[in-house]
Amino acid sequence: MTLADIATNPLYSQKNTSKSDTVHQILKRRIVLGHLTDECPITEQALAQEFSCSQGTVREALLRLQECGLVDRRGYQGTFVTRTTLDEAIILTRMRVHLECTGVERAVAVADDGKIDDLRELMDLYDESRLQRDVFTCSEIDRRLHCFIFEMAEMPMLEPFLHRALLQLHRYMVSAHQGKIIWNRNEGSRHIDILDAFERRDTEAAKRRMKRHIAQSVKNLAPGIYAAVFENDPQGEPQMTPKKLWKAVTPRHNAI
Repeated sequence: MTLADIATNPLYSQKNTSKSDTVHQILKRRIVLGHLTDECPITEQALAQEFSCSQGTVREALLRLQECGLVDRRGYQGTFVTRTTLDEAIILTRMRVHLECTGVERAVAVADDGKIDDLRELMDLYDESRLQRDVFTCSEIDRRLHCFIFEMAEMPMLEPFLHRALLQLHRYMVSAHQGKIIWNRNEGSRHIDILDAFERRDTEAAKRRMKRHIAQSVKNLAPGIYAAVFENDPQGEPQMTPKKLWKAVTPRHNAI
């Protein structure tokens, strides 16, 4: 996804998008926000009626959702939203921290003014969506910004792993709150410190700020994951029992 894709997707404009793109984006929004869960099957026929399109259009959208791990197509049984467990989310968070901090180290070395300007443009889009309290669009742009940084690191074999980890973690954390997000007005931009470090070509500061940024996001939305990955053991080994982790992950101060 490029900046042009973000600017012309159904979240911002109804132009230059196919019906399949629109259906895909609407279903993705419902899954990430927790409005579609693994409890109910999804049928192509019902969606085709809802969106006034062919089943082939719906099938194309569902195949794209399957490719990114959001749904599981089970033949005649139907299509079901997949589920990420707490244990999987903890592992994905550790993997995310390792990949992104490694990526930042390599990206700072090759970041030119044009790429930094692109990152700041993404940051501005994120902040605009945040002012509009659009949780899903914030999620989309946040993931694009982080993946853009990782793409600069030029480790293409690892890019799909980060894409999958970010999407599943966002879905896990956001859907748990069923859209009832408390927006922290005093927090300001969530990315500017990282980009300032990029601009100064300060690799160590960029790595520290990336890890702090990830930790704060997780703390706000999934305190149980935060406790396991960041709080109790800086090296990433869990120090809480599964029972305590389950209690801790119950949404409380779900700020974003």
